[in-house]
Amino acid sequence: MLLISIDLYCRRVTSRAFQGFDTTSSLKSFFLTMPESACYTSIYNLTDNHPSNTSPTRIIAMATERREQGSTRQNILQLLRRQGQMTALELSSVLDIGAVGVRQHLALLERDGLVCIAGLRRNIGRPSHLYVLTEEAEQHFPKKYDQLSLDLLDYLASLGGDEAIEQAFRMRRQALCQSLAPRLAGKPLDERVAELSQILIEQGYMCEYEQLDDGSFLLTEHNCPVICVARCYPQICDQEMELYEELLGVAIERDMIITQGDLCCRYRIPA
Repeated sequence: MLLISIDLYCRRVTSRAFQGFDTTSSLKSFFLTMPESACYTSIYNLTDNHPSNTSPTRIIAMATERREQGSTRQNILQLLRRQGQMTALELSSVLDIGAVGVRQHLALLERDGLVCIAGLRRNIGRPSHLYVLTEEAEQHFPKKYDQLSLDLLDYLASLGGDEAIEQAFRMRRQALCQSLAPRLAGKPLDERVAELSQILIEQGYMCEYEQLDDGSFLLTEHNCPVICVARCYPQICDQEMELYEELLGVAIERDMIITQGDLCCRYRIPA
């Protein structure tokens, strides 16, 4: 999908701006040097905000600027992670960029909920704001939750075998059902399916659903946020299916599953 987006965008830009010149490949090569998330952002932002006859040179310049700005903000986050609290002037000195530019980056990070003002540092002259990371910023740093989960489950299995694993996933299902059931209570089936789909989206499953001509539903998960656990302990998949049945109040059928090589997990829900 990323390669298709890059190719279509580059062809659309270059076909109008430089007819008769092969600039598509160089523009495409530039985008492919970027991280995937940044590449998507650049393509769609530039597509939305600039006409397709904008020159490739200008496109590259704009995309480079976006990439550099993103790099600066990431450097600010890393510095705050290492130092704890810093002022704009201190960040400016370390990054070797102007204090005004640093304050602009801090304003954007604050808007996005990644940094906040924790207090004032009183030196000679005007007091300076002290910036710190928020809890939301944690997602921008490496995590090893998958491996920790697998280590704990392996340890649990060594103590109690499959029954201990089954009981742990069963208790998780029961807790989730108790927490989520009020969101579906009292609603007709179509609204329960819609609400379950929204819950799964919130949990990272890239979920969507459709109602078929016979009134039944297809619920499709294009991503599995617990795939590392599911590959080693498929019991979690069965418990999640039981959770969906409890929340919807009907028996459902799963005809596709990611852990067995399918592109998605898909559930059929009767009318």
